Amino acid sequence: MESTLKVNAPSVVAEVIDGEAVIMDLASGHYFSTQHVGCDIWRGIELGVSRSAIVRSLASVYGVAPDAASEAVAFFVGELLKHNLVVESNGTLSGAEDQMTWLSGTRQPFSAPVLNAYTDMEELLLLDPIHDVDQAGWPMPKAPDAPAS
Repeated sequence: MESTLKVNAPSVVAEVIDGEAVIMDLASGHYFSTQHVGCDIWRGIELGVSRSAIVRSLASVYGVAPDAASEAVAFFVGELLKHNLVVESNGTLSGAEDQMTWLSGTRQPFSAPVLNAYTDMEELLLLDPIHDVDQAGWPMPKAPDAPAS
């Protein structure tokens, strides 16, 4: 059985809005975005679609050679794994495997997927709103020498 990938929950959360996946890693405080082909790959992973089915679907829908689709998926999955956004899974496939309904509705020309990484909100995303705030409340961090509440 072919292994699938799954979102590294609960530390990773994501939302797809208008063909863009916005992905937050609550453990690192980094967030990511991807559009078009990258978003299609992300949606397939969220649904438990195998890598080979993602490749077949991209090749079919975008009209590219299977080798080009396979290379794009391998590179993008490598980026997701490098940032701990997904993990390998031996889970069962979702049933969306052959339907291609998980692909976004609007098609751009095929291009290599890009994972954009952002670290500018790291401190805010890592702030624990229950334990690490001062008496003024969130988002005001507690002073380093302040006693715990």
